[in-house]
Amino acid sequence: MIKARRILFITILCLIAGAFYISCDGGGDNSAQNTQTTTINGRVTNIIASAQKEEGSFKFAKVLDLITFIKEAKAQGGVLVTAIIDGITVDSDVTDPEGNFTLTLELDSATTVLILFDVNGEDVSIELVAEEGSILNINISIDLDAPEGDEVEIVEMEEVSGPIRCENGTVNIIKDINESIVIDGGGEDCIKAEGNCTVFIDPEDVLLTNCESCVKAEGTSVVTIVSPNGDIVCEASEDGYKAEGDAEIVIEATGVIDILAGDNGLKAEGNSIISLGADTCVINSLESPIDVSGNATIDTSGCGEIVEVPSPSPSPSPSPSPGPSPSPSPPPTDPPPPLGEALYISNCQSCHGVDGMGGPFSNVVGKSAGAISDAIMNEPTMSGLSFLSAAEVNAIAAFLAP
Repeated sequence: MIKARRILFITILCLIAGAFYISCDGGGDNSAQNTQTTTINGRVTNIIASAQKEEGSFKFAKVLDLITFIKEAKAQGGVLVTAIIDGITVDSDVTDPEGNFTLTLELDSATTVLILFDVNGEDVSIELVAEEGSILNINISIDLDAPEGDEVEIVEMEEVSGPIRCENGTVNIIKDINESIVIDGGGEDCIKAEGNCTVFIDPEDVLLTNCESCVKAEGTSVVTIVSPNGDIVCEASEDGYKAEGDAEIVIEATGVIDILAGDNGLKAEGNSIISLGADTCVINSLESPIDVSGNATIDTSGCGEIVEVPSPSPSPSPSPSPGPSPSPSPPPTDPPPPLGEALYISNCQSCHGVDGMGGPFSNVVGKSAGAISDAIMNEPTMSGLSFLSAAEVNAIAAFLAP
């Protein structure tokens, strides 16, 4: 478990955040800055309180998983949850029977929020820093027997940010150890840098999802994403990472760089540079894994292993031919992996590990097709897999069967 994690945004020259946008445009009138909606989706998964009987203590629920929101776990309902900023109540909610609550805040900058929990008349609280225009998903554990000030713990926190836009200046997003970031592009470029902008992102794991391009860099901009202890996953409808002009994109991870692109995995034009570095780089694209033009450079020498998943191509139409003539049999070749295994490797392995044994996210061995489909529909980090057909989900479930 970890205490509330603080999210540090350092912005040089400017950082203007629109609704679901983090942007830097090199100037502007700060007085015109508008507040943005920040949403905290929480779940009280565990409450421990002293009992009057000999059993000493009891649990209303047990935390089954420290990484994702666990829908099977019993949780505590009826808890009044209040968000307080500078001593003023800004929103409140009561947990439902499964322990879920939602708080909505209007913020114009990173703000410290006190979250107060009223458990049967006993008040306990914790502070966290919320960014304007972001979505925070948190799991909460409450121990009423803990020392004062330590009763509430954040079991897991995931920040879902909107697209990042930067025209000039610098945007730094630095996370604590074991803290990940999810950037949801909403169908647009997840990160777009122009002019002489510099973007630096340093979390545990990165998921760029629902993007047109995961990163699009133009002009002389530089975008660097570093995951010193985890993986970087890119899900794009067009090019995964695209650089133009004299721009540069640097993607480095100790684990896996996973690219799922509707067009090219990596595309560099002009004098731009794209470089990857990771133990394994997986490029799953419908067109070319790597597309280079002009004097551009794409450097994948930092990848310990490169796995390219080619797009399917139509079979050629049969044409009339003379009768068959004897020919030597072709040498035997290794058969391709079964469909379920191939689908799992290209779409799931970077998050859930080899054979589903667990990676940045939970162990999924034995998950049924229904459970996988439910996760795709309800988990924000899996929404990018909605393109999988029912037959493909069944194949993945068959592969994960114990």
